[in-house]
Amino acid sequence: MPTLIEPVRDELVAVGELRLHVVQWGEAGPPVVCLHGLTANAFCFQALADALATDYRVLAYDLRGRGRSERPAQGYSVPIHATDLDRLLTVLGLERVALLGHSLGALIALFYAAWRPERVGKLILVDAGAPLPWRTPEEQPAWLSASIARLGTPVASFEEYRRRLQGLPFLGPWWNAYLDRYLEHDVERLPDGSVRSRVFREGVLEEGKRVEEARPADQWEHVQAPTLVLRAGAGMFAPDDQLLSREAARELVAHLPQAQLIEFPTLNHYTIVFGIDPGPAQAIRAFLAGGLAAQSDR
Repeated sequence: MPTLIEPVRDELVAVGELRLHVVQWGEAGPPVVCLHGLTANAFCFQALADALATDYRVLAYDLRGRGRSERPAQGYSVPIHATDLDRLLTVLGLERVALLGHSLGALIALFYAAWRPERVGKLILVDAGAPLPWRTPEEQPAWLSASIARLGTPVASFEEYRRRLQGLPFLGPWWNAYLDRYLEHDVERLPDGSVRSRVFREGVLEEGKRVEEARPADQWEHVQAPTLVLRAGAGMFAPDDQLLSREAARELVAHLPQAQLIEFPTLNHYTIVFGIDPGPAQAIRAFLAGGLAAQSDR
């Protein structure tokens, strides 16, 4: 069992009229700011923090409408998240950072790196960064629909909530302490003992309708930072059920000015961030320490 390090910072930070929940692991070294996925929270980066916090300040925050961050009634899109990020970096006094995003977080990180290149020294895109393989909420994959379906609906107990997620074929076989830590921060406990996800369902649904605003392909040529792309090669419900196809990943890397692709064939869209395999964290550490490597595939 891994020993999970505790954050040195865990607080609400005022960003304009919004308060965002910010977590930091590690007290010294260059800052690495992490952005999570559509229905996730900052603690999905615990495994990465454990691997990096001896030499880096690893910061993550709950996007608006997630975790312990505030949830405006409306205003959910990649450009809006990028504005939140810009304001947060200013409040935290971080002029230039390494920026890491997973899933939706990768689309936000890409958008931000193109918009504010002077603030991004290195960019890490984990299993996203190309146009999505669907255009409407009705076309989204079954695994994403399952993730959204849990939002807003109370479940009788935390144990039952956990059992349901452990029953998913793309999570259950690899369940570990990092998923438990993440799950603790995913739910709010209601007075009757039931629990429900802290993710604001209406915000996620709004983002689904505004997905085209991310325009990832339009951002590629404006990115100036060296970029590492990590791709999860395993499917979710089916072998070819990936968010980032091999073809899309290679097109993404081909259009970025300085980019490297590393693929992890045995990891899926979720397990790539939860410490199942040390490979992703090792690749990120090497990239942060030395930049792009000669080898472009794993």
